[in-house]
Amino acid sequence: SKLEIPPGSYKTYVSYVIRPSYDLHQQMGLLRTTISGQTLEEDMPFRNFFSGRILWDESMASGAFSWTEANPGGLMVGLVGADHVKFDSGVPGRYARMAAGTRENVSVILNPTLIDTRPSGTVSNILNSASSQFPDTITLQLRYVKEGVDFRSPEMRKPENTGGVLPLADYIIVTEDGTT
Repeated sequence: SKLEIPPGSYKTYVSYVIRPSYDLHQQMGLLRTTISGQTLEEDMPFRNFFSGRILWDESMASGAFSWTEANPGGLMVGLVGADHVKFDSGVPGRYARMAAGTRENVSVILNPTLIDTRPSGTVSNILNSASSQFPDTITLQLRYVKEGVDFRSPEMRKPENTGGVLPLADYIIVTEDGTT
């Protein structure tokens, strides 16, 4: 259910989506400036990047929820980056928690590519990884292990240690020419 975060799933989401995003920001030299423009002497630590990311997702979900509360007959459409939608752990999952079953919540990813569905930097050498014309190559689910199983250990590969899977999105739309 979107209302409950299965044990182990969020940790996997952080390792699969947020940590690689941090690493990419670090490689691009973007971690020495805060969102407010403050220059830092050294790279922002992951803890601060993670906190900012969670606050950002929470504020987008909160804004959407406040609007839907004030406009009960309205339709809210949020256009956010793929990392804020993936695997139901960003804005859609946070909105669902706030709505507590009182509102419908659907996530849609338009023209996803292999790059959109794998950790940053892991597919740069794969031909056509930035094209949405190869939907058969994208990752549709993110498997997570049961609580207490180290995801870096060989034990994590055993089927009995699977805690479940998170879907990439409720709907995935791929247009014929890859444009939206």
